[in-house]
Amino acid sequence: MKQDKSQLLNYAMYAGIFLGLFWVFKYLFVVIGVKYPALNFLGTLLSIGTPILLFVFLVKYNQGLQEGKMSYWHGVQFSILLFFFASILESIVVFIHVQWIDTTFIANLFESMIELAETINISKMLVTQLSEQPLPSPFDYVFSNVIMADVFLGLFLSLFVVPLAIRYKQQQNI
Repeated sequence: MKQDKSQLLNYAMYAGIFLGLFWVFKYLFVVIGVKYPALNFLGTLLSIGTPILLFVFLVKYNQGLQEGKMSYWHGVQFSILLFFFASILESIVVFIHVQWIDTTFIANLFESMIELAETINISKMLVTQLSEQPLPSPFDYVFSNVIMADVFLGLFLSLFVVPLAIRYKQQQNI
């Protein structure tokens, strides 16, 4: 069956806006969670919404545009594109935050990683290498820790969520 890739791209962009807005909302809890740890925990708890939203968007895409005939790899492609477009929206907010609002965010994050490595008794040589490592620029940080991490997460989650979305049959009210 020939699949219409324009539908794939259009719906992935459309759904990516909503997933991206959810991630921006979740990121606000990370930013505020620096001062209020309970909100940081709530932000972590919101992470369960990502696979749920992926499932919802996959089911809508399969049943609406694909008429229930979506293949496994087509669903994986959709998921990767969905997470890519959502990560663009999130990366803009993260970049603004680390570049202009909290310029010490990356440095504090790496300092916390070094402290954590020291407390769990990792070898002194590894801790020294971590502390001597140069800090990434805001662009490098956003590219590797937001965009690439989100796309990888989309690939990983899609391997498990796509089969569920393909098998899901919406119940009709009689």
